Amino acid sequence: MPAKRAVLTDFDGTITRTDVAEVILAEFAPPGWWEIEELHRARAIGTRETMARQFALLHANQDDLLRFIDSHVAMDETFLDFVRFCESGGILLEIVSEGLDFYVRHLLRKWDIRVPVRTNRAIFEGGIVRIEYPWADATCTLCGTCKLLRLFELRTEGYRTAYVGDGHSDLCPALEADIVFAKEELARLCDEEEIPYTHFERFADVQRGLAGFA
Repeated sequence: MPAKRAVLTDFDGTITRTDVAEVILAEFAPPGWWEIEELHRARAIGTRETMARQFALLHANQDDLLRFIDSHVAMDETFLDFVRFCESGGILLEIVSEGLDFYVRHLLRKWDIRVPVRTNRAIFEGGIVRIEYPWADATCTLCGTCKLLRLFELRTEGYRTAYVGDGHSDLCPALEADIVFAKEELARLCDEEEIPYTHFERFADVQRGLAGFA
């Protein structure tokens, strides 16, 4: 019987060409958001605290943010082919994101992509953005969406899992995945932690790299 295979992928900066949350903050938040980001990149604070503090600075309504996103965010042009590749090959594909549901789901609908998603939830209240974490690990305060938890769930279901990502929140699943595709910050972290990985720029690279994944 063929092995059960799955791909877990990050969203911001991985499926999209830019980090959507950072694009929003750069446009709509005061400059202090970047100081918080630097603390996160130095691993002084976790992703959950980073997102909460950064988006608390934001005063904008959802419609304005979505209009801005529509004109400033593009998808990796090879991702749609990758979705079809997974479908035709019987590979389970899921998105695990530290982004926010309002833009992740909006963009997926716009691009007509139907895959399961785990992401953080944005609550818009009187011009303030509050974040909830439906996919958090109750034993850990670092990440909003526990990507590692989903990888472990798939492992218990008998899946061999590839992980695709580009940032800090992708390190935990990269430690445990059967195969890792990394770029940018995740690639640097994998080098530091001596985690084997395949470098990628587009999902076409990931598709080629999965040729022998069984």
